[in-house]
Amino acid sequence: MINKVKLGINNLYLFKNNNDDYLLLDTALPCKEDLILDEINKVIGDYNKIKVIVITHSHSDHIGNLKLLLDKIKREDKVVIAHNNSKDIMLTGEKVIPNGFYKFSKYISKKLKAKSSGNFQKGFENLTEEYFKYVNFLDFKDYEEFSLNKYGFENLKLIYTPGHSKDSISLVYNDDYLFCGDMVQNLCFKYPLIPLFGDDIEELISSWKKAIEKGYSRFYPATSKSYILRENLIKKLEKYE
Repeated sequence: MINKVKLGINNLYLFKNNNDDYLLLDTALPCKEDLILDEINKVIGDYNKIKVIVITHSHSDHIGNLKLLLDKIKREDKVVIAHNNSKDIMLTGEKVIPNGFYKFSKYISKKLKAKSSGNFQKGFENLTEEYFKYVNFLDFKDYEEFSLNKYGFENLKLIYTPGHSKDSISLVYNDDYLFCGDMVQNLCFKYPLIPLFGDDIEELISSWKKAIEKGYSRFYPATSKSYILRENLIKKLEKYE
């Protein structure tokens, strides 16, 4: 079973296993405690049913409430899964300003970076190292996919999809649907788009190609009105070839 929680422009997804445990994908921008907890409770009844939290990447609109949830979820078997490249940002809570992938977003990125002028900007409440006992950091050096079977989610696995960021991972559901964070966006348009911001456009295109080659039929971005069909992603990719 898959449920969606809408917080601002972000889609958070909850996946239920046969033990009545849930996996939460991403945690949205930092917000008031009652807001995210109440929205989750509306969907699953009790946020303490969340056993696993997967962070698609460490930008503040995806990791913003991680510490809050770790503090509130009262179960010792809770676990966070994230890419190893997110570790330093988790410790600092730094607000990351990615590059732009379009002319206007490049301008915005440049302005924001100039405004910060190298000064540290906090984007979310950071974790201390004591929280890392709950975190499984993945590096994808010796494996292409990471199964979540050991956590009770037999139909879920993770793959590495860099480009938007160096720590971007996506969640595969039933080898058919890909919940892909900001690898793709379609917030204001019908068809898929290269995201407005990111680290490396060539890596992003490679991640698109890998996802298409694996045959996933639907793509669920973190910021979107709906899912994206595989054929539409293929059409969009052809324009960047």
